[in-house]
Amino acid sequence: MELTLIFQIISTTAVILGIIFGILNLRNFQAMRKREAAILMLNSFQTNDFVRGLLYVLELDHNPGKEEVDGLSPDQHLAFYMLLGTWERLGILVFRREIDIAMVEDAYSGPIMLSWNRLENYVLEIRAAWKRESAFEWFQWLAERVMERDQKIQPPPAYRAHKNWKP
Repeated sequence: MELTLIFQIISTTAVILGIIFGILNLRNFQAMRKREAAILMLNSFQTNDFVRGLLYVLELDHNPGKEEVDGLSPDQHLAFYMLLGTWERLGILVFRREIDIAMVEDAYSGPIMLSWNRLENYVLEIRAAWKRESAFEWFQWLAERVMERDQKIQPPPAYRAHKNWKP
């Protein structure tokens, strides 16, 4: 009987250790997946067209309408839509929790908020022209979430918040 009890204890311990090991591996895999998604996000959105579109929007001193945007040169128009499409895809990824919103805010909070502030009128005109309330819906959703969090948290700039950081 004693030998049977010892084998049962060993067997139960092995099963428990196996479950713990599996859970730890799953958590490690999920963390690795999030890191990879963040790296992909930071790299994939930095295309020439995205940067051109962002620079164009950041240089605006007004909120252009549909007519003005439609009158852009083909290169500017493409860059403009690459920017809108990037924010749209990023909004979907954040909503589905594929990318953490804090990571997006660290990388893009300013450009997202400025883009929405300068492009809201354009998006509303596009929705009316296309008769599609869902046009650029995820861009708007992302911008609103980033602005809400920015107002609540009021994060200091990284150069102040992390000035004492040591490698």
